[in-house]
Amino acid sequence: MSRIVILEAKDDMRIKDSDDLKKISGADACRVSKIREIIDEKFKGGVKKTKITVINNSTGEKKTFENKVLIPGSQINACKMFGIPAQVVFPSYNTEMDLDNSVGPGEKPLNDQLVCLFCIADSGCGSLPKDVYVSKTTDRIKPPPKNPTSVDEFTSDMMMPFRYVDFDKDLDDNLRQYYFGRKTYSNLGKIAYYFKAFDTDPQLHIIYADGTEVTDDMYDVQSDQEVECYVELRLRINRLDFRDYFENVLGWDKSRISTLSLCTAWYNEQSGFKYFQNILPYTLLNFSYQMLTSAEVSLDFIYDLYF
Repeated sequence: MSRIVILEAKDDMRIKDSDDLKKISGADACRVSKIREIIDEKFKGGVKKTKITVINNSTGEKKTFENKVLIPGSQINACKMFGIPAQVVFPSYNTEMDLDNSVGPGEKPLNDQLVCLFCIADSGCGSLPKDVYVSKTTDRIKPPPKNPTSVDEFTSDMMMPFRYVDFDKDLDDNLRQYYFGRKTYSNLGKIAYYFKAFDTDPQLHIIYADGTEVTDDMYDVQSDQEVECYVELRLRINRLDFRDYFENVLGWDKSRISTLSLCTAWYNEQSGFKYFQNILPYTLLNFSYQMLTSAEVSLDFIYDLYF
């Protein structure tokens, strides 16, 4: 009984044709083809449910939440499912925030619009950890002002930059592989990075209800169990994220977060760096606020998106 070994999802979260697949022949090729059909059919319907585990690495505390798929994300799902054009052109964060090296909204994408980034704010919870707000499909993380003349124009319910640095202390080439959404604030003498890439590549899992992995002989297995198909993402907020922003802008008394949004985008490359274009909110997660005052705090978010 052979196992499916092509279950890693990167660019378009589907099993791909490859030289290895072409080498499979006969009954094996037929079984793999059938499994691929099941996966494609699952993805066509878009995200059906989510499970997000928030882990505080300094305390070991774990909490589980569900998030909301937002209308721009639903439109992307629907258009891909039926092969139809988008009906509404939603404003992108590129335009709303005037991000560096952004192209115009009518620019033809060079690659697929994919879920590839996340951003953070403190707009999802009240003064007590249990006071988590219910999100709506029309919500999003509020963009910060385009050209502020003072840091007083920033508020904690706006999107927060993971990194907020002086002009002469910009991120090095290595860090710029993980931090995106670069914004130059000429009036403030600062450069901000508002979006971050995932900590791991998306991983595709196809399992029975008891956790057993589906193999390529699924149609020959006698089982009454339902099969689940989901993609797992791992996001990380490390000990350096947001610290310069809290210290220089919001103050340590407001060093907390409670909102996370997955975003879709396509990208181009300029001067050797990747710039994401047409960044749109895909999901919104409100969670019990997490304080980041301590330099020892880091958080992991394990996203399971079921199809």
